[in-house]
Amino acid sequence: MRILITGVGGNVGRYIANGLAHSEHEIIGIYRNKIPKNVNYKLVRADISDSESLLQLQNIDMVIHIASALSGSTKKLIRDNIKVTENLVCYAERFNIKRFIYISTVSVYGNVEGELDENCDIINPECYGMTKYLSECLVKESYVPEKLIIQLPRMLGPFVDMENTQGSGFLTMANKIIHGEDVVCYIPDVKYNNYLHVSELEKFIRQIMIKAEWHDITTLLLGAKERLTMLEILQIMKAEIGSKSQINVGRSNTLPKCSIINVDAATKAGFYPCSADDMLKRFIREVYQNANC
Repeated sequence: MRILITGVGGNVGRYIANGLAHSEHEIIGIYRNKIPKNVNYKLVRADISDSESLLQLQNIDMVIHIASALSGSTKKLIRDNIKVTENLVCYAERFNIKRFIYISTVSVYGNVEGELDENCDIINPECYGMTKYLSECLVKESYVPEKLIIQLPRMLGPFVDMENTQGSGFLTMANKIIHGEDVVCYIPDVKYNNYLHVSELEKFIRQIMIKAEWHDITTLLLGAKERLTMLEILQIMKAEIGSKSQINVGRSNTLPKCSIINVDAATKAGFYPCSADDMLKRFIREVYQNANC
């Protein structure tokens, strides 16, 4: 297939495009500002908030839409998330593209408590989550014959900026382990699987692409297979790199939102990730090596 991938200048898009470029498929990667380096597929620089920029791309069989604005003004999020998705959907309809994968986020659900699945209500999402949800609606309502929305949890990989972990207790604690600093875990007994290594996303996309039909699936939530406690997660990462950190237990009444993700629907569709243990070990090795380069 000839596959158009947006967002190859970003971390997840670059990883997915590089992986699929090693298959038999022809990859065309779109970036806007940051040009990816050392790629072996065709690159196109374009601002796809302008629909005219897509007209140069012909004979596409499948779109994987990863490009997204994570922050910024409301106007920016509407343009870079909703408007861009609308343009891609119209482009796919106009040129009779058969398949469309939209990479979304668990953030569309907002402040949901308890276990999260694809049928949960949406409760007061922030602006980013709302623009991603409305983009999902555009994809669902499109006339593209086969479309799939993949809602991602926290993505782990060698690209994670461990020096800028504000807003993420998970990454802040992992960063302390890397540097041998003591960690206080305030939610030691809370089960948590709201994370996925980017390599498992690439593996799943490869798997889903070979399915003959997508008509029985529309939206899939991804996350780690096992539900480990936060204390178990920290201990796995500490042991893997031999960190001298001491993990101390604290207590808090504030629980992380969307800590448990039900991946049953994704599993039925062919999502078979490696163990949570292996993902955590791979991630902490990657970022530990980066920190010591």
